[in-house]
Amino acid sequence: MFLFNKEDVYIGYSLEELSKVRGILEKEGIKYICKVINHSGTTRGKFRSLGINMRYEKQYIVSVKKNDYEKAKYLVNSVLHP
Repeated sequence: MFLFNKEDVYIGYSLEELSKVRGILEKEGIKYICKVINHSGTTRGKFRSLGINMRYEKQYIVSVKKNDYEKAKYLVNSVLHP
């Protein structure tokens, strides 16, 4: 969609916050990309999550076009910090 022309408006670990961010961006018609980074690693087995707080296993990053950054950041802050 927009590879180099993007800015991150949300970086976090909460699925609830991610839902709010995506909801407000969709409501306002702002296109975004959502990336999920899994910090639990690629190994499988019962020891794969040893030492990892499961709250922080997945990191969510929402990016928008640079032209939409200011408006999107304002909307994200308004929905996360009312």
